[in-house]
Amino acid sequence: MRKRPRIFNTSWAEFTGEGQNYDRSQPSYPSDVAKLISLHIQRLRLAGSIADVGSGTGIFTRVLAKEVKGTVPIIGVEPNLDMIQVAMEAMPPDLQVSFRNAPAEQLPFPRASLSAIVSATAAHRFDRKKFFGEVVRTVQPGGMLALVHNRHRYWDSEALTEFHRYIESCVPEYRRGTFTNKDGGYSNVHFRSELLEDHRFSDVRVQSWEWDFETNLENFLIAGLSTSIVQRSADVVGRSKVVEFLRDLFRRYSIDGSLEQPYVTEVTYAMVSAR
Repeated sequence: MRKRPRIFNTSWAEFTGEGQNYDRSQPSYPSDVAKLISLHIQRLRLAGSIADVGSGTGIFTRVLAKEVKGTVPIIGVEPNLDMIQVAMEAMPPDLQVSFRNAPAEQLPFPRASLSAIVSATAAHRFDRKKFFGEVVRTVQPGGMLALVHNRHRYWDSEALTEFHRYIESCVPEYRRGTFTNKDGGYSNVHFRSELLEDHRFSDVRVQSWEWDFETNLENFLIAGLSTSIVQRSADVVGRSKVVEFLRDLFRRYSIDGSLEQPYVTEVTYAMVSAR
């Protein structure tokens, strides 16, 4: 009998001990995403800090900090202390970034103190009703909320299609295109619809960038095993079987020791309406 996969809580506890592996192997984000946010702040001449909520090991935080070049203070907000430690160690000293240990639903900032809040591949697991309330409380009128997501373009890749098919066979609750949610299950995310229905936000838009990420076998294995969905699969069928599948997948689809993985980065953004 197969075991049921464990349920993870919203503290992202499954990443404890995986921070260095996650930071080393996961793909980054297009700089154009950070530029979109920075240009909005410049255009409206907003003066508050930018908070990266659910900042993890600081992968997107670094992209954002490099884009603003010290003109705006950047604050990473993360509930997992192990991830914060890795983020602090990985952050170049010339970038003006600080970190706070807090959940998305209880942001440690005064009212109207931020020019923007961003969240990169994290908001799917927030209690978004509470999170949106915190955004409205802490972001200045006219400031931006940007929900960023990296997604596999599995429809453009036989390798990624096979990867997601395998995960579906291990974790029946999972379907490709879904993400873990605040209840520990899986669901689609509809950020645009949620923001359109919330009168506290305006000018809701979606923008996307397609790109490719190349990786070697070592990092392909590390990347997989540092993510919650592969960890859940390993809980069900065993770590050795998952590693065997990943090795075989890489062997069959890699070229000259490198596997190309198509990605799309989607940004759903909106303005905080005047109070």
